[in-house]
Amino acid sequence: MMSFLTRKHRTHRAALTTIAASLTLALGLAEPVFAADAPAPVWRTDATASVTESHDLIRLVPGGLATAVKLTGAMPTQYFDFGVRADEIVSKATLDLSFTPSPSLIPGTSQLNVYLNGELQGVTAITKEMLGKPSSLSVPLNAKAMKTRNQLSVEFVGHYSIVCENEGNSALWLDISPTSQLTLEKQNLRLTNDLAQLPLPFVDTSVEKATTLPVVFASVPSKDALRAAAIVTGRVAAASAWRGADFPVYFSEVPAQGHFVVFATNENRPAFLRELAPFEGPELLMLDAPGGLYEKMLVVAGKTDADLVTAAQAFATTGRILIGPRAAIKDFKAADPLPAYVSPNWVNTDFAVPLSQLIEYPEQLTARGETLPPLHVAFRLAPDTYLTSASSATLNLLYRYTKPVTGQAAQLRTLVNGALADSQNLSDEESRGAAVVNLPVPEGPAVTAGALHKGGLGFVNDLSFEAGYQQNPNEGTPENCRAATLTSHQVQIDPSSMIEFSGMYHYAQLPEIGLFTQGAFPFSMYADLSRTAAVVRKDARPIELTTFLNAVGRMAATTGVAPLHLTVANPEDSASLKEKDLLIVGPMPEGVMDISPESAAALADGVSKWFAKPAEKTEGAAEPERLATGFAAIVSVKSPVDNARTAVALLAEDGASGHLLNRRLANPGDLALAKGGIVFVGEDELRGFEPASTYTVGDMPWFRRVWLSLADRPFVLVFCALLAAVVAGAGIFVFMRRWIRGRSQGAN
Repeated sequence: MMSFLTRKHRTHRAALTTIAASLTLALGLAEPVFAADAPAPVWRTDATASVTESHDLIRLVPGGLATAVKLTGAMPTQYFDFGVRADEIVSKATLDLSFTPSPSLIPGTSQLNVYLNGELQGVTAITKEMLGKPSSLSVPLNAKAMKTRNQLSVEFVGHYSIVCENEGNSALWLDISPTSQLTLEKQNLRLTNDLAQLPLPFVDTSVEKATTLPVVFASVPSKDALRAAAIVTGRVAAASAWRGADFPVYFSEVPAQGHFVVFATNENRPAFLRELAPFEGPELLMLDAPGGLYEKMLVVAGKTDADLVTAAQAFATTGRILIGPRAAIKDFKAADPLPAYVSPNWVNTDFAVPLSQLIEYPEQLTARGETLPPLHVAFRLAPDTYLTSASSATLNLLYRYTKPVTGQAAQLRTLVNGALADSQNLSDEESRGAAVVNLPVPEGPAVTAGALHKGGLGFVNDLSFEAGYQQNPNEGTPENCRAATLTSHQVQIDPSSMIEFSGMYHYAQLPEIGLFTQGAFPFSMYADLSRTAAVVRKDARPIELTTFLNAVGRMAATTGVAPLHLTVANPEDSASLKEKDLLIVGPMPEGVMDISPESAAALADGVSKWFAKPAEKTEGAAEPERLATGFAAIVSVKSPVDNARTAVALLAEDGASGHLLNRRLANPGDLALAKGGIVFVGEDELRGFEPASTYTVGDMPWFRRVWLSLADRPFVLVFCALLAAVVAGAGIFVFMRRWIRGRSQGAN
């Protein structure tokens, strides 16, 4: 809760220091971490300007993929989830609902109910004027009922007849328009300076927004300082996961707004930290940002640059207890490097995996209601997983359910990526069942197989279960009414159900940009990046450092692991980069003047010569021509320092193209069509070029590699088949001739 005074306030230092000390003792606040001659803190109020934020209601449907919302008698309620950051408070909230009700409804008795976290917010009767026409209403919500995670629900109570109604009647419906919005008026809160809140407020997973966390250095950082920054931002990106993360870099400058992280040593610190007391070793501090009303800064500090790495690793190590505004890191030892393919975000195909390891919350495998919603389980395979005709994925399914009414059918369906894999009839004599489900497995790399063969396993997978019960309520006649209430049911998939994989290999043909953009491969093979080296110029521009941190962050988000063992190097360190996959960040090389096969070849050649000593420039020589179309580039080649490894280069000529590259890389969907070894990235265009040569990595047996190489060459396969037939025929002919000759000689 401390801030820095401007120069004009320093004449009042003594008096203010006395007052601040008294307040500190009275309120039991933590002791300031500033040197004795540091400026006194200014005590501020919590009041900040209000910010209005609007959300499209349809985007708040769980799953985030809804395109329409229709309420019926059988499914009368729709839920919407949204979050509020821990450092924000909602002062006003309004639901602006646009809808069209069925023209068959009885006005007055039909209504809409709105709930917030189970608390009724408003009841609106559907009038005659609304029937069959677009209508709207505005419902004020109780801001005091807002939590970090919130659930808004809209309930439809519809009636089409005074007597003898059927909840499943097609006349009972109400459409909610995609134009409906939730509007929140929010204010920022000043949190206490307490490291126990980490990673809050620097990343907050209660909201679905991408995380933006500026990174501040005093000047161009050293390799250790850059490594420390990559570890911290990697931890933030892993926590942010699918939401995305962006890490703009500043040199000795306070970002205009928002929380940020700053790296400082005794000898190299930004000007706004010059009043901090000297550091005795690795430290983490949470302080008020200079001049900010609520913004916080995380200071990763140390006596030396090596101390920054230790402090960063302590920050990135989950489970480590940090308390108070300042923590000295003592006796810390980083975890050992992880083996290959060990990632919390990937399913291990070497052994059976229970569904309990794939779900995110306890009730994820339970469905209740008259009409049961589908159950979803998401999982990923390693990006270089190769599926063959011998591959299989078997689900040993266990489930429990309420018995259907005798004589009525009920069914449980298992789907993979939207395609039916199997179905089981639910007996009216039992309440539990078991089945062996063979999940469809297409042939090819997992990162592309799922997209090419809809319904088969792929890199990203959705395993879903749909239960349906036959319900035939008969309301009878007005003279002889019958009970027509729909029966509520429950289905639960047992979390101990196991998925078992076999016949899958780790195999990939490189270079392939798609493997990098979709699965961060080959770097993600070792999730903590122990086999990765990032190569950055000594005089790198802030945009280059931003690209580097964002790229490493994407890797951490893909694997769910912070890059604790990443190596950071300069081009001059080529001798130490063997046995490492290389992530190269820098400007476009010379000779790239347009988007053409020749320029693509020049790109690949430029990356291959990245570690060569630059030629001395002749005085008065003209500047080399460069690409001037606003394009950036992604290039993948064999490592220039180790033929058994891969290098991926992220290249941009200027700040504009650098920002473009970062924006495209932040959304893998934007680069789903990026294929080959060289890809030019433009605002509205992707141009890919095949590499001059390819190579393979992985553990696939030689005979399958031979088969795969022949499968892409049908004429060669036909020739080999004919050759094999000729050789076999010749062998049989020779054998028979000798056999007949032997029999003839025996007869004589």
